[in-house]
Amino acid sequence: MNIVEYARAEAIKSLFGMKCFNEAFATWGPEIKSIIRPNPDFYSLLGLGDSLGKIFKTTGTSGRGQGTLSAGGSCWEGLVCWYLNLCLMGSRTVVIKHSKKLIPPCIADAITVNYGSFVSNTESDLVAISFPNLNDYFQPIENFSCNGKFQYVDTINRLCTRDFDKLEVGIVQCKTNWNDNAQIPMLWEIVYSSTGFSNRNISIGRNGFCMKDFKKFFYSFVTVPSNSLNYTTANLPVKRVYNLTGGNYWGRPTSSGVAQSIKEIFNRNFGTSWVNGSQKKDVESQLANKADLMYFNLTF
Repeated sequence: MNIVEYARAEAIKSLFGMKCFNEAFATWGPEIKSIIRPNPDFYSLLGLGDSLGKIFKTTGTSGRGQGTLSAGGSCWEGLVCWYLNLCLMGSRTVVIKHSKKLIPPCIADAITVNYGSFVSNTESDLVAISFPNLNDYFQPIENFSCNGKFQYVDTINRLCTRDFDKLEVGIVQCKTNWNDNAQIPMLWEIVYSSTGFSNRNISIGRNGFCMKDFKKFFYSFVTVPSNSLNYTTANLPVKRVYNLTGGNYWGRPTSSGVAQSIKEIFNRNFGTSWVNGSQKKDVESQLANKADLMYFNLTF
């Protein structure tokens, strides 16, 4: 296993370490398997994006308490992370639910927003990292072991610091409710897209790292949505996320001018990620080995 696939496996394992996600997947899993069938191919996996909202809602609840909303949002974020990594198998891109244990410190520093002495990142979003097409990232992790142990954080941060200007990074914000939350990605997009602030107490990046030095940076929004589906191009929530650099998506088939199916995020943002020339070839290279589906909990 190389360092990229190691990071992917750890990102997925961390999802199943979340109680809400692990319990929900007991319901989602059979639903997903019924859609992709016993011998999944690239197109069946990709097509899950059109049904991701429906799959999520199989564990829905009528409660609207803050705890319920928080757990639901965290589970949706986890399901999106799971799906994105499933369709990025074999590529140079890994999607990670915000975690100090998995995201290289130099990348976390680069996307940090400083307001005076206060530092902040965009909430608990997903971070997509496309590693450079360099040999180090595809060597067996054993080549980086010290005294028989692979130190992931030290190794990946050293490589990413060295290759910082070759990294492509995206933030994917996930919310279950579109109406209540569309202003959040709109405002973060404004912050990250700014070429400068009149208030000198506001800055992006720290410790010498800044997202403007990445080879590419984008910001995306993905919603279920859990509220009314009667959206049009005239709706305010739609207008708020219309110009996001990374696009606006939902867990349903594409609706022109409103939102794209989440399956369209790959062509838009990860076109340079493919190791074997295309997303289809990368995924199928991993599907050839059923063991690669085990950490996705998709054994048949």
